[in-house]
Amino acid sequence: MKIIFVFTELNQKFGALRSQHGLASLSSILKQNTRAEIGFSYFAESLDLQKWKEDLRRFQPDLIGFYSTAEQFHFVKTLIEKVPTSVFTLCGGPHPTCYPLCLESIPRLDAICIGEGEYALLDLVQALETDRDYTTIKNLWVRKNGNIIRNETRPFIAELDELPFEDRELFNTQEAIDKYGFSQLRIMASRGCPFSCTYCSNKRTSKTQPGRYVRFRSADHILGEITAVKNRYHFEEIFFDDDIFMMNREIVSEFCSRYPQEVGKPFVFCGRVEACHKDILTMLKEAGGRRVDFGLESGHEDLRRTIMKRKMSNRQIIEATRLAKSVGLQVKTLNMVGLPEETKKKYWETVKINREINPDVVSISIFYPYPGTELYDYCREKNYLNPQESLPENYVSRRESLLELPGFSKKEIARCFRWFGFQVYLKHSLIKAIGYKLIYSQHGEFFLNVSKKFRKILRKILKGF
Repeated sequence: MKIIFVFTELNQKFGALRSQHGLASLSSILKQNTRAEIGFSYFAESLDLQKWKEDLRRFQPDLIGFYSTAEQFHFVKTLIEKVPTSVFTLCGGPHPTCYPLCLESIPRLDAICIGEGEYALLDLVQALETDRDYTTIKNLWVRKNGNIIRNETRPFIAELDELPFEDRELFNTQEAIDKYGFSQLRIMASRGCPFSCTYCSNKRTSKTQPGRYVRFRSADHILGEITAVKNRYHFEEIFFDDDIFMMNREIVSEFCSRYPQEVGKPFVFCGRVEACHKDILTMLKEAGGRRVDFGLESGHEDLRRTIMKRKMSNRQIIEATRLAKSVGLQVKTLNMVGLPEETKKKYWETVKINREINPDVVSISIFYPYPGTELYDYCREKNYLNPQESLPENYVSRRESLLELPGFSKKEIARCFRWFGFQVYLKHSLIKAIGYKLIYSQHGEFFLNVSKKFRKILRKILKGF
């Protein structure tokens, strides 16, 4: 059987990552258990339909698996509609999982996968290869004779160590590592998140399958993958993509005791203000941790608590960042603007708390209402969002607002987005403030590309970047 995985990263803030953990895991499980011939079709610069036509002609697939987030779905839809009817089409990822009704919007789409797809896809491939019935496969919603069969889901994969390492040969992994000169390998050490933030897909995803949603790979499995990758690719540091990397004390302890000898490269990880402990941060720092990223989101406590369901106080945020700095870690804050019920005055609370923290790095995104999330439903109820409207032409994810807020115009939101870093750092470092103004301008990706050769110098100016 011939299979193509399709990945679109069009009009993304700061461009494309050029790799995707889920697709790499799907490819590895198929290579381990089948003789399927697997190809990859990637779209980052433009939705080149001539390229897509050529990919289909050249590879002659039996099955095409599309990965889609909400903001990429209209691109995916265009590609699906060009696929010959003889080819089975399947779409998975965050959007079909959180908003399975998307299947109804594309008559040419044969099925969607809800939740984790490794074993659902394996079952589908084996059924198609042997001409068996595939309409009862768990986790799949399948179109048949004009009807949609909504199958129940299987439990979440309980033991992540049973999965093979990601198939990094599916992509141009070295190109992904070298993007913008960061020389950074991305790793997932866990799945799931125990928190219920209203803007995030995790809350919805956690309810799509039975079983334990939050799971961790063992230190042995994580280090085994890093070692295998280290023998094939060149990279200078590791970025752990997990929301909750530091939350399993036992695994963190073993990982930190072995990492310096077995890997010995600096790494960046995400932390939670609500679960920040000095002994764990110290272990991670001593093992090679360079920077911890905290989701601050908004500096307005009431907005953060009532709209986003983030319960930490500003005092907790400040204490957590100071604690991280005290053990020698650099700190990055992740922020949002354009939230429901936000005003420019509330936005300035985000600027003020970041000024007080003085993080080594800041990041800001414009809020995107993901279908299936609690905050998406809230935006619809308040008429801040018209779900019937298509995305604006050349819309760039998380750089433009889709909401019509009564006290915060789209133009004001865009201006706040562009000036945020400058406003945070102006009183601390004029050079750093100007650097952020350039990065968050309309030509930010161009400046990042141009600066690739000067990454080490840039990191001295924008410490922690």
